[in-house]
Amino acid sequence: MMSITYKINKAIRMTTALENFWSSSRGWAPESAAELLAEARLDRQISFAHTLSDYLEPFPEGSAEARIILGYTTLRSMAEGALKLFFSVWFEDYQADVDAARRKGELVSPEDVKFDYLIFLYVSKFGNQYQDFLRQVQYRGNAIHHFKHRDIGTQQELIADIESYCDFLTAINDGLPYPDEMYNPALA
Repeated sequence: MMSITYKINKAIRMTTALENFWSSSRGWAPESAAELLAEARLDRQISFAHTLSDYLEPFPEGSAEARIILGYTTLRSMAEGALKLFFSVWFEDYQADVDAARRKGELVSPEDVKFDYLIFLYVSKFGNQYQDFLRQVQYRGNAIHHFKHRDIGTQQELIADIESYCDFLTAINDGLPYPDEMYNPALA
């Protein structure tokens, strides 16, 4: 079994490789997808990935709740970004999909689709293996709007969800096409 530190480091390497490949995929990916990906701030995914290990050490009592909320906000952002990357890469299929997000009959581009609908799309196409994880991260990440009470969980649950995110990122990557295995971020 891999340690959480190993998984986080792997997620950082994969996120970096995803950004390196997909942000400059013009000429290989369909033009509509390459255009979306060139505009995407995949570099911020890398920056967020570098913060995941910050949540492993015991939190000081006075800031524990805030750190748990920030951890879930980070996971929410990263999971949403991974889904947007996925549907942007597969943009040609997405735009032809009867379930693609639409507003007033017009297609909504993946970068503008709400997290809730991205979860629905992913689960409806690929099964519910990550549904509970995604819904929990969505709910707890929304605790950043702290006026209303939400169950934010514990630091141990956050760490378990960081580990689940690392597995989810691998699943997202496994669903992406590459021109040659050497480009596959799973090998990073």
